[in-house]
Formats: sequence, structure tokens, C-alpha cells
Amino acid sequence: MKNKKQLCFALLLMISSGLLMTACKKAPVSEPETLSTKPTTLALNSGTTPPSFVTNTKNLNIVMFVPTDNPALSDYKTRLTSLLVHFQGWFHTEMLRYGYDKYMGLPKVDSTGLVRFIEIPAQFAQSAYPYDASISATKILNEIAAYKATHASAFSNSSHTLILLPQRTDGSFDQPFYGYGKNCFATDNSNMAVDKIPNATSNLLGGMLHELGHGLNLPHNHAKYASEQPTLGTSLMGSGNVTFSKGQPTFLTEVDAAILNRNEVFQNPLPTEIPYESATTTINTQFAYNATTQAFNVTGSFTSNKEVNDILIYMDPDLGGSDADYNAVAWRSNPSTGNTISATIPFSELYYKNNEAYNIKVKLLLKNGGNVSKTYSFSFLNGVPQIGANGSAKFHQNASYGGYGVSLPVGQYTTADLISRGISNNDVSSVNLGLGVKVIMYDGDNFTGSSIELTSSSTYVSTFNDKASSIKVIAVN
Repeated sequence: MKNKKQLCFALLLMISSGLLMTACKKAPVSEPETLSTKPTTLALNSGTTPPSFVTNTKNLNIVMFVPTDNPALSDYKTRLTSLLVHFQGWFHTEMLRYGYDKYMGLPKVDSTGLVRFIEIPAQFAQSAYPYDASISATKILNEIAAYKATHASAFSNSSHTLILLPQRTDGSFDQPFYGYGKNCFATDNSNMAVDKIPNATSNLLGGMLHELGHGLNLPHNHAKYASEQPTLGTSLMGSGNVTFSKGQPTFLTEVDAAILNRNEVFQNPLPTEIPYESATTTINTQFAYNATTQAFNVTGSFTSNKEVNDILIYMDPDLGGSDADYNAVAWRSNPSTGNTISATIPFSELYYKNNEAYNIKVKLLLKNGGNVSKTYSFSFLNGVPQIGANGSAKFHQNASYGGYGVSLPVGQYTTADLISRGISNNDVSSVNLGLGVKVIMYDGDNFTGSSIELTSSSTYVSTFNDKASSIKVIAVN
């Protein structure tokens, strides 16, 4: 998901009592028991016997946040235990496809065998916690933090929390349902149960799993066009909230499985790395277009003071509107010898390859579960990627690509040329470079005076702000 809040737009849902719009907007404590053997099945057991499940050293925090005028349903602990165990089994099965034999840890109440829920009484009535993340998310998280200050042992890990609120009973369906950093919010009602899958009238079940994915560090991404969607169905972190709820084929992509493989609550025993500790890194990547194979050959190198486990590459079409990276198709590769990057991106796996703009995000997935990334931009024009000699750079009036923006293809531009194309003299503040080009800006006409060379995009050309009077856009591959 884009931004820390990982706000992702979802869909209009129908439930028996009305309509609900859901969306997804990413100190050691006591250690719960770890099962000595893995269960052979994670299906719902008959009778009242709780289902078996895996508990790790660090487990998902699960909070039932209860407004003053809307009590939790009396059966939620048994009902949601079975649902969360079902989710645990689904994640495990999907990760096995890629060779990762790991489980999302669920905390256990030894006396009952149920999943441990942290029930927190809210300070306000249900209407005080609407969907709007700017109103509710921080308010709820602050109340949880206050509770944690006096109940630290109830929380198994310091990062990942699933926060459930009883469905509103005041006639409104305006309540949190999204990912927010490493926290995620979902709704509970009597239909949130394993035996309600598939559910023809509600996407809430798949919505909870999708938002849980966000809370476990997963961004949006789509199935590959040729090799995944025809056989595996819909990516959970694409539109999988809908398909999972309906009992239709839904899967975890390889990049998502790789991220969960390094997630804190999937580790048992715990590794020596401090989870998500920041790293000092550099990423330098080149993209060469092979017209014969219709693919990008990706090469490059990186540095990092923390061990890098995987290289993840997201091809995200920039379609405007509320796209929010739902259409990103992603690849995973191992770091090559000497901290080098090597991958091939076949265009046959892309849905959009005619006249669309793209952002390419190259991520280093650290062994400690953290990640760092660098973003590149290019466009297709009549099916041909505009890189190198066909590439361009976009010059913006304001910092952070604000104000007007004008793209210039490879070439040389005097002051008169710039003005004729819509760029005022001494008016450039940020530059977005396409693939395979660099830019030299001069403070005099006809490429004279002092200059600055840019080999990567800049959100603010601080030392050369509002100075460009002539510009060269140069192909470098």
C-alpha cells in the first residue's frame, strides 16, 4: 500500500441489514506456549473443542475494541478463533507453494485452548470511531497504547495488531476497515465465521484477510497476466477480498510470501536480527529493453549494512485516480554474487503495455523483515517502452513534482525552446527522470553558465531551484 497508512480503496458491500463500504487505506514480553508439533489439519473441529493451531514465540496481537454503547458479541472468542485458525492455515498453505514452511503465530489461552483476544473498553461511543482514518485510527491506537502501558504482558509482539470493532448498531456502517501501517482494522458480526465462506452477500470475510495482509507488511499487487491468473486466480492483495469471500480461487503471490517469510510473527524460533531495524542502503538499477524477447533485463547493484534476503521488483502502471497500486505486478529474485541485481521482466505478464505510464519500485527485503526501495519511471508509447534514446524527463514548476509538469524527450533545449514547450525561464524546482536518461540544467541560455547534472529523479533541486535557462536530456543506455 502506498504511504504509511496503507490506505487502499475497496468496494461496496451488501449485508443482510444494509450496505457497508469497506476499504483498506501498513520491549520483550512474556512468551506464549509453542506447540511441539504442527497440526495436520487446521479445519474447524466439531462440537466445542477448539481447533488446533500454531503458537510462535511472537504472535499476532488481536484486539477487540469495544465502544461504550456497542458490546462485543458473546460468542466472538470461539467463533473468531476458528476463523483466525482458518486464516493461519490458508497463509501456511499458500507459502508452501514457494517453499516457506512457516505459520503466522496466534497467541493461545492455555486454559481454554482458544486464541487470546485483548478486549479493550473504548472511551467513547461507536459514533466516535468512523471510517475516516484521520479521525479514528490515531484515536484508537492511542487508547490501545494507554491500555498496553498497564497490560504489557497481554501483547505478544510490538509491531502487528489486528483491531476488531463490533459492527455498529446505530444504523450506520461508518467504521474503520483498512490497513494502517503495521496495524489493521476490521468489523465483527455474527457472519464472521468459517462456515459463512463462501458468502454471496458480503465481502467482509475476505476483507478481514486482505486487511490483515496489510497489517503484516503486504502492499497491493496483482496476479501476473500469463503465468498466475489463469491457474491461481486472484491475488489476495489485489481484489482477493472479493474472491476469497465468495469461495473463488484466491492466492498469495511469491513476493507476498517472501515478505511474510521474514515477518516477525512468522519466526519460530526468533532470529538474531532486531525486527525491522533500519538499514543504510544504496540501490542502482538499470533497465534494458530487449525488443526480440519483449522484456526488460534488469541489472544493478546495491549496498546495505543489514543482510538482504530478497530483491522485489514491482511494475506499477500509473493509471491515475484511485489506482493505489492494485495493478502492480511483482517479481522476486535472490541477491546475486557481489550484491548485484539480476532479473527479467517479460512484458507478457503485464496487463498494460500500450500507452501507459509506469512506476517501477525496486525493493531490498532485509532478513530482519524491513525493506527499502527506489522508484523509477517510464512510459509505453505504442507498445514501446520509452527508455534511453526514446526516453524523456519531466520538469516540474514546484517541489515534489507540483505545479505544471512538462516532459522533454532526449534532446537539447535553449531558453526559447523551453518557453515554447511550456517551461518558464528560471522556474524548475523538481525533475522526474525516465529510465535511461540523465539531465544537465544550465543557468544560462545556450548551455552556458553554471550547471547541475541529475542522474536520478529529484523532488527538489535545492542548489539549482528556479535557475534552469537551458536543458539537455541525454540518453545513457
